[in-house]
Amino acid sequence: MHLKTQPKIGIDLVELDDFAERLDERLLNRLLSETERMRYDRITHPRRKLEYAAGRFAAKEAYTKAYRQFDQPLNFTDVTISEDEMGAPILSSAYRKTDQIEVSISHTRHYVIAIVSLIKAP
Repeated sequence: MHLKTQPKIGIDLVELDDFAERLDERLLNRLLSETERMRYDRITHPRRKLEYAAGRFAAKEAYTKAYRQFDQPLNFTDVTISEDEMGAPILSSAYRKTDQIEVSISHTRHYVIAIVSLIKAP
């Protein structure tokens, strides 16, 4: 009998007011990939910038929780959250490129939540 690989799940919740207090240039440099930073710098509305950065933080935290342990150190700047043609987030990483990864990010006025589903390639 062949057992189908079960997805690993990671989830992270970010409180926006708390994240806003910690958001500075140092955090942005440790958090955003080059592609994400270019997108962030083009956003003009301060609230949207906060949501964008918090969403990337939550997604990358959820990504690390789905893996639970890495074979090598992971830098958040090596992980990029982009969007497909419908605006849905897509996670790409230099780490284990053949793994199947799905990500979802959602915002409310006070919180950002992200969930990652991961199926490791054999």
